[in-house]
Amino acid sequence: MLRPSAPPARLVTLADLDTALTGGLLRRPYLELVRSGRNLELGDFTTVRSVGEHEFPGYADPDKVLRRVSSGATLLMRNIEHWHPGAAALSGRLSAELGRPVEAFVFVTPPGEQGLSPHRDDADVFVVQLNGSKRWQVHSVPASGEWDAGYAPHPGPAVLETTVEPGQVLYIPRGAPHSAVGQSGGLSVHLSLTVRRPGTEALRAMLVRYLDTELSLPPCPVDDAGLRKTAAELLDHYRDRLGALTPEELCAAVEFGAPDGPGTDTTAAPSLAALAALLDG
Repeated sequence: MLRPSAPPARLVTLADLDTALTGGLLRRPYLELVRSGRNLELGDFTTVRSVGEHEFPGYADPDKVLRRVSSGATLLMRNIEHWHPGAAALSGRLSAELGRPVEAFVFVTPPGEQGLSPHRDDADVFVVQLNGSKRWQVHSVPASGEWDAGYAPHPGPAVLETTVEPGQVLYIPRGAPHSAVGQSGGLSVHLSLTVRRPGTEALRAMLVRYLDTELSLPPCPVDDAGLRKTAAELLDHYRDRLGALTPEELCAAVEFGAPDGPGTDTTAAPSLAALAALLDG
């Protein structure tokens, strides 16, 4: 348990979450409602919106969300660093300090309720309690790499049981099964900052993307000779790409999410204001 000297309890407020819910743009998968490990049906908390001449499902319905939370469901808001300035700043700072990508998730849980059953995350998690309190159970980290993220129906004995109050921070290691129950005193709101580390599948997927970069081959060779020629070009391309790639570069590309693999230019696009000033100049 961490107790920062400057508690971040006002980092994300209930008013911020209300603004997002009522703003009209929040859509699944940015939000989900869960109760006792079960995801509620899409129609239980969303609505269909008409944009132009088309209808799009999955938009947050504030009235439905409030009713479901009032009856015991937990509101899960994913990747709020995409739209909340405070969460984005904190995630960015933590990412820079740790050298890994960081995401921010918010959980809003009524008293006495549990949103997610005991489960493992494929990330280290810093739980920042924002409002109310939660009672946590954390279980042992797997002894080997033979485990999957997701629900852990038989997590074993708890190695930590604690109540986290506003401004306090709980660290949960990657792979450790955990669960939480909202305590009395109003809605319990916590921010989960996930620090992800890559696994084998992420390495494999990034390698495929890297190998296929700058690859231009005919989709349908017309005869056997053309097929063999294409196969030779494909193998030569892969050999050249593999020969120029190091394990360190592949790991770095996975950790920081370069969209096209190692060597990708990740320079941020200019803001509209900066673009307007550039065009005016």
